[in-house]
Amino acid sequence: MINELFKNYYNELLEIFNCLKVGVYITDNEGRTILVNNESCKTGSLTREEVMGKLMQDLEKEGFVKESVTLKTLKSQKAEALIQDLGDGGKVFVTSQPIYANGKIEYVITTERDITEAQVLKEVLKETEATTVKYQKEIEYLKNRNIDMSGTAVAADPASKFIINQIKRVAAIDTTVLLTGESGTGKEVYANLIYKNSKRVGKPFIKVNCAAIPDNLLESEMFGYERGAFTGAEKSGKMGYFELANGGTLFLDEIGDLPIHLQSKLLRALQEKEIMRLGGQKPTNVDIRLIAATNADLAKAVGTGDFRGDLYYRLAIMPIQIPPLRDRIEDISALAMHFVEEFNKKYKFNKKLDPSAIEELKKYQWPGNVRELQNIIERSIISFDGDVINSFQIVRLLYPKTEHMDAKQIEETGVTLDEAMEKYEKEVLVTALKQYKNASTAAKKLGLNKSTMSRRIRKYNIVY
Repeated sequence: MINELFKNYYNELLEIFNCLKVGVYITDNEGRTILVNNESCKTGSLTREEVMGKLMQDLEKEGFVKESVTLKTLKSQKAEALIQDLGDGGKVFVTSQPIYANGKIEYVITTERDITEAQVLKEVLKETEATTVKYQKEIEYLKNRNIDMSGTAVAADPASKFIINQIKRVAAIDTTVLLTGESGTGKEVYANLIYKNSKRVGKPFIKVNCAAIPDNLLESEMFGYERGAFTGAEKSGKMGYFELANGGTLFLDEIGDLPIHLQSKLLRALQEKEIMRLGGQKPTNVDIRLIAATNADLAKAVGTGDFRGDLYYRLAIMPIQIPPLRDRIEDISALAMHFVEEFNKKYKFNKKLDPSAIEELKKYQWPGNVRELQNIIERSIISFDGDVINSFQIVRLLYPKTEHMDAKQIEETGVTLDEAMEKYEKEVLVTALKQYKNASTAAKKLGLNKSTMSRRIRKYNIVY
């Protein structure tokens, strides 16, 4: 009866099945194709004429399908479903349902849904989600690494107060700033201050040390790269620092170390407000506020050809020179007390600076500037007992004991380093005991506890 139905009403059935938005593929009990609707032809990329009357076994051998769900149903005698790979590279989700007559399979009706586009979209979505997560992590990493800032600057000296006023005035104006000065003078702190007082506060603030990135990586890190730009490039490409800072502020430290071939790209980014990724075909618009810093003499570098003159003048729209710490005497005591407070919190101490210690700090020339002062204060906090950091402790840290004896004296006396240090330590103890009259007071002034002081007195047989 069913067979007669197909024979007598084939055209009507085909017209009905062509109205469906899923593929319909019907075979007889031998796997011979007897009806294929339009949607199935689209899915399989074969015409109706190419498949009509053909056995699924032959179509499978020819590569039209890699695995026939119809043949699976004929073998298992029950409904089957699978994702079928087509010869043209497409994928379809197919389900086959056997139709019985007199207890035997007479037909197998297969429905097909093309999932090739869905699969592609799924892969694209998966890749996009992975890229988004990667960028989110990258941005979070940069934020956590870069916006670790005080937002304030210690300024007690008139020279520093003048700079602070300059910075607060220029911070509100969206212009490029060039910070210059010796290494360790606090240029990054002032860059933080500019950002905190600018209209872009709260937006990305990306810091880049140009001297810390190898030359062969600097271009891709700065400007990003497209997919397949070079061997080892990330599959999805990568945003550079300019894109990460888009809408915010980019701080380029040690800009004097920027290779000459990248200086032209930086100049274009500043002038045209666009960058080109490595391997890219079209520019990307960027809106950033640039702060640059260097300890090099860029004007001199322009004269020697190591730095582009046009870039230098583009950067130096608002140059701010940070004086060395030795020329900011009043800042020394203010910074020292600031660092004592900072490290007291860090190490859970309650130490203070003796006025005599501050005087010793002021006498020193500070070749390492603020960074060196910070280091000395931290060492004094963790190296000595007692709640008072005194001049003796500071002197020991600023001037290693070997400086008290030159090479000629060492050669003449033949003393070892330990012997020289013990001699110096005994002299300091004797002087303190004579000055303060008792061991308890002397120990407190030297930052020693009473038991340590007693051991030293016994060790050196000191009589007072």
